[in-house]
Amino acid sequence: MGETVVVRQAGPEDIAAAAEIWYASHLARRGGRALPKERHDLAHERMAAPDGLLLIAEEFGTPDGPEPGGSQAGGPHAAGSHAAGPGPGHAVPPPVVGSVLGEPGREDDGAGPPVPGLLHIALVSVHPDRWGQHVGRLLLEALLDRAPALGYRHAQLWAHADNTRANRLYRATGFRRTGRAHIDQWGEFVVHYQRSVQDHPSG
Repeated sequence: MGETVVVRQAGPEDIAAAAEIWYASHLARRGGRALPKERHDLAHERMAAPDGLLLIAEEFGTPDGPEPGGSQAGGPHAAGSHAAGPGPGHAVPPPVVGSVLGEPGREDDGAGPPVPGLLHIALVSVHPDRWGQHVGRLLLEALLDRAPALGYRHAQLWAHADNTRANRLYRATGFRRTGRAHIDQWGEFVVHYQRSVQDHPSG
């Protein structure tokens, strides 16, 4: 349909939309079973944390939407580049279709101090309408591209063991299972992946 997906660093005004995408993706993954409100609130809180790097994927070229590099202030790669809102003289903000959060990896599965050089990837989300269109891969690769300059040497993430689509994505982007697995605080079985970021791109 001629759409172009652009990944950029999120600004504070993007967090609510990113959290909604995260919620929508998990609602679809769970077959419509609602998530506890505290999970949504925690996702929003983590996306807003000052030590995290939140990236969003925006879809340009949709009906009534702007083209990349068009009339939005700062261009599509600038944080906070959404226009003030639709109306005379304003571009219509492109829809957010995905997001990913990078944050410092910590000991004791997040409860301990930061592990030097370890990037923890979390809250990988793509709107269900865009599943299978490589948005998740664009987000992961954009985050891994930025990782070495931020001092990260390795990246890790946890994935729901029954999420076939997500596990396929992580393997395709160079992540490998470490053999670690557990039941998370929400009662879901998750498995651990890790990879080096020094040899990115993964191809």
